Amino acid sequence: LIHRLSGVYRDPQRVLRDAESLLSSPLGSHLRPTTEPLMLNDGSSTPPVLLLRGTIPMTYKGVTYNLPIDCYLPPPYPLRPPTVFVRPVIGMAIKENHRHVGLDGRVYLPYLHDWRPGTHDLRELAVWMSSLFGSEPPCYSKPAGASNPPPPPYASAASSSSAHHSPHHSHASTYTAYGSVSTAASSAVHASNSSKAQEDERRKAFEKEIDEANLAAEIARKAAIEESRAEAEQKRMQRQHAQELKTTRAMAMSKVHYEINNLFRGMKEELRLELKNQKQLEYGKEQIEKVVKEGNERKRQLEKNNEEMEEALEGLENWLTAVKEQQQSATASEKSNQVSGKTKADFMALPADTHSAQMLALSAESAVIDDCIYFLDRALVRGSMSAETFLKEVRKLSKRQFMAKAHLIKIAQTRAAER
Repeated sequence: LIHRLSGVYRDPQRVLRDAESLLSSPLGSHLRPTTEPLMLNDGSSTPPVLLLRGTIPMTYKGVTYNLPIDCYLPPPYPLRPPTVFVRPVIGMAIKENHRHVGLDGRVYLPYLHDWRPGTHDLRELAVWMSSLFGSEPPCYSKPAGASNPPPPPYASAASSSSAHHSPHHSHASTYTAYGSVSTAASSAVHASNSSKAQEDERRKAFEKEIDEANLAAEIARKAAIEESRAEAEQKRMQRQHAQELKTTRAMAMSKVHYEINNLFRGMKEELRLELKNQKQLEYGKEQIEKVVKEGNERKRQLEKNNEEMEEALEGLENWLTAVKEQQQSATASEKSNQVSGKTKADFMALPADTHSAQMLALSAESAVIDDCIYFLDRALVRGSMSAETFLKEVRKLSKRQFMAKAHLIKIAQTRAAER
């Protein structure tokens, strides 16, 4: 059914969803879907729309009644609320001045007045109608004889006249009554024929209107079908365009990714070579710094050795000068002793050469160091010197004595090699 109405509604899925929700609920279980044009207030009609016809339950004073309704879903639904009518059956009538139902049966509810497509639906509308109509029913039952029209005045008059006339006038009265009844009957037949003719004319006019409405609905349906076809074609073109755009985008993205990957690989390889060269340069820098450091260290050591050698040369030169002066002094003393005939003890053993002079000086220095160590030991015993100072001085003197003795041994080896 909803597929036949797909050209009428903008959102057929919403219509189907709301209708199924109402029909599956306890309040809408007695409603049946069908299609029928909706007559508008201006006399025009819509194409065939979805109509939910049947009854909804309402509880009045503890008793449940079934209220007959017609619920039309207009073409703009759900943007516009549904149109609901109360359809009283035979023996029922609509209350006058009802707050929510007009005399034509149309339902006016606050829920319909405040209709919002996003929050309102048919199921909630049925709940509202069941609740409000249960507290204030829109229909009432007519009395049993209310449908029969009251007797015509001429019948009452004829009965009254026949009852009050004298017997000898009975024939005239009967004739008069019969003539009156015959005239009234003919008038009634004529009126009945006129009403039937008018009813036929109205029926023909109504059928003509229905045919025109059906024709307009068919035209609207065809236009809707054409519009739906055009929309479908447009959507197909849009999908095709979107697919082509997607394919083009995918190809472009693939090419971009390929180029980016190539560029990334090239840059990665270049970066790897740069890092390798950087590591080699850093290693070379470390080696150069190490060589420079070693060269600076050797330079400082050589400079220190040079200074020590210069000091040693200077000491040696001073010593040579002193030895020469001593020799000159010894020679002068010897000459003076020879003149006086006496020889001092200091001049009894004179070195004959440089090695002998060195050995004599080194032997004297070693002997002096022995004496110094002896007196240092005596001072430690007496308590005149601390053990720390004693060890420090003895270490210095022992080192000096060791150097002197080693020098003596070296000189002795040199003299032995010369011989």
